[in-house]
Amino acid sequence: MAALAALVVTVWWARRPHSSRPNLILIVVDTLRADFLGSYGFQGDLSPNLDAVAAESIVFEACSAQAPWTKPSVATLFTGLHPYTHQVLTHDGRYGDGSGSAATDAQRTDALPAQARTLAEALHGAGYETAAFLANPWISRTLGFAQGFDVFDEHLTGNAVPAAPILTAASRWLDSRSDPRPFFLYLHLMEPHAPYDDPEADFAAVRDSPSLGPDRRLEPEELRAVPPHLRTMPWVQRPDAAWLRTWRGRYAAGVRVLDRELGPFLSQVRESGLLDRSVLVFTSDHGEELCENSGWEHGDSLYEHQLHVPLFIRRARAMGGGVRVSDQVGLIDLMPTLLQIATVPPPPGLQGRDLSDLWRGGSPASEPRPTIATGVKWQPNLCSLRSGTHKLIADLATGEARLYDLESDPTEQVNIAGSRPELAAELMAELVARLGEVAAAPSLRPDSVAVSGELRQQLEALGYLGQPAPSPSETKPGG
Repeated sequence: MAALAALVVTVWWARRPHSSRPNLILIVVDTLRADFLGSYGFQGDLSPNLDAVAAESIVFEACSAQAPWTKPSVATLFTGLHPYTHQVLTHDGRYGDGSGSAATDAQRTDALPAQARTLAEALHGAGYETAAFLANPWISRTLGFAQGFDVFDEHLTGNAVPAAPILTAASRWLDSRSDPRPFFLYLHLMEPHAPYDDPEADFAAVRDSPSLGPDRRLEPEELRAVPPHLRTMPWVQRPDAAWLRTWRGRYAAGVRVLDRELGPFLSQVRESGLLDRSVLVFTSDHGEELCENSGWEHGDSLYEHQLHVPLFIRRARAMGGGVRVSDQVGLIDLMPTLLQIATVPPPPGLQGRDLSDLWRGGSPASEPRPTIATGVKWQPNLCSLRSGTHKLIADLATGEARLYDLESDPTEQVNIAGSRPELAAELMAELVARLGEVAAAPSLRPDSVAVSGELRQQLEALGYLGQPAPSPSETKPGG
């Protein structure tokens, strides 16, 4: 009876007048740290187009990814479920055997199960036309991420694809639409993902920004830790590649290119009138380490540089624009929030919460809670909990915990677990309790697919499938 009632509600919702529901445009930028946008404090000529949209939006200042790399993070965004629940984590529970050998690396990789009820499926079932344009092989049709999409346009070339061709394809789709239904458009753009090979002019425009932080010569072990695929860039052979601000500036140049390429698309949706008939959401799947904790790139730690992502929501006609929300939120909250905006009943079992009350000045449907994350490659027992200004990173297998005060130590350099044992114990208890709630929820049946030669080539070109290199501070007590 419950299933029949749910079906009746879904059919009724799908037959409601289309004009009462907004279009939804969700832009996810791969590997974008929140602190590398002007709307989050970056100084300089970096992101004028995105900053203009942010000024008309509700800006969430403390949004966290639930995993530090694409596949588990986007699976959470698509399902509203924690990584331990959707179980889209890695390769058969591991990320290769650490040898870097193609002969011994795992030959299967976790996929999003058909059992999952995705955001696109919920919207499609309620009468939305759905389309996705993307360039990351971790969220391909092969791995189950096309569920619920009428159009699923993959730009997979084996290299980091610029945003421009993806945005051009999406623009053509928008221009060619004749369907009167509201639409859900998902864009997943790869800038500023490594290898940081953007034009010299963009690097020159941002290299002197004070937001890049103090400069210093990199230690020999830090340079040795640079992944091999990053060393192939011509600029890495120059003397200034031995200095930290060069690397941070090269990453920032990618953000600047992304913003410039987004400009024509944002102008199109604004000038066509679509923007004011739509809700536009901008976020990232995870951040990027730039040697803050002796490591590079992403996926191998739970520090803030890999988890803190931008999130701003521009409502139709910019209603409520200019509001900044300081409450801690997560990508896990996007599915219930967007379904509420679209007046679509949420599927049962969502673990995120509807955030819409936060920008109305009220209390959310569920009380604010600390955000948790996991999904670290090669370290499946590593989890984190952020509560207010404090961050706990714990290895559940060993019980080792590190505690950081993000207000006084935003780059997480000083482990205060020894000097604040009561607080560390309190946050550890809360983390265990939260994970217990996750474990008590029904989980999806794990699924996996074979890693084809083509998929392996695409992933290797982006720096995946190689030797694991967790940062020293993530593996040593007291780091």
